[in-house]
Amino acid sequence: MFTFAAMPVKFVGLIVLFVWCTVWCVYELTRPQDTRQRVSNVLHLVMAVVMLAMVWTGVWMPFVSVVPMPVLLGVFGLSTAWFVAQAVLARRAGLPVAHYAGHAMMFAAMTWHLGAMSVKRGAMAASGGMAGMGHGGATTTTPMDMTQWTAEASKPGGVLWIFALIGIPFMAYLLLAGLNDVRRALRPRAAASDCACGTDCTCGPECRCSAHVPASDEVRAHEASKIGSDADGAVRVLAPATASCHEPRPVGTPAYRLSALADAAMNLGMFWMSTGLLVAIAPFMKMLSF
Repeated sequence: MFTFAAMPVKFVGLIVLFVWCTVWCVYELTRPQDTRQRVSNVLHLVMAVVMLAMVWTGVWMPFVSVVPMPVLLGVFGLSTAWFVAQAVLARRAGLPVAHYAGHAMMFAAMTWHLGAMSVKRGAMAASGGMAGMGHGGATTTTPMDMTQWTAEASKPGGVLWIFALIGIPFMAYLLLAGLNDVRRALRPRAAASDCACGTDCTCGPECRCSAHVPASDEVRAHEASKIGSDADGAVRVLAPATASCHEPRPVGTPAYRLSALADAAMNLGMFWMSTGLLVAIAPFMKMLSF
């Protein structure tokens, strides 16, 4: 949770990233898809909305008063299991598992983040409750209590230190995956003969899995001399099946680039939002909160 007054750049940056994620997730739900893909895209939309709500304290506090933290932890824990199951099914079908495995890692990272927030929220609630007792003349709790609790919990073996240690592989994945998503968004459009539907599909704007699809206009003339063409002049290649949350998209097309940028916003946004949870073992992470 952040405020504009305390961290203006991070506050605005995260809102921009997660608004874009939310818009793209809504778009994905309008595309042709099967039941598994629709469930997956609904889960992505839920994640984008929750992350957007997490940015501003004024939205997050009312949100968790309606949807308690244990419910959110359950939702994202089950979502992680869903994507793990999709990866297993893809593996059994002989299809690439990277797409679903990556999403399982992302949802696991979200579950980790919410777990750490739940612990801190519990400590804050306990501190507030003790402060309330002070009004009746019993025991008072000063604002330093939360600071002291954080300092103790951040020491080796403390709960925040343990959460930070657990979060290292998640944060490493989010950063590397986000940078790779930016790389994918900048990839040039490839030739039709390189077609491989899925994450790196290059079959053209009408790419379909397990069906003959037209090649892109840019390479039609070049490819015609190598693999021939149909009577209508459209070069066609066979696009193999794949496992993905969305329809196959040709590399370098607008839909491919926008999808990659949405993935980058999700991964890098979650990384940036979670930097504070690693401060217990990496104090320099404070530098990313400004």
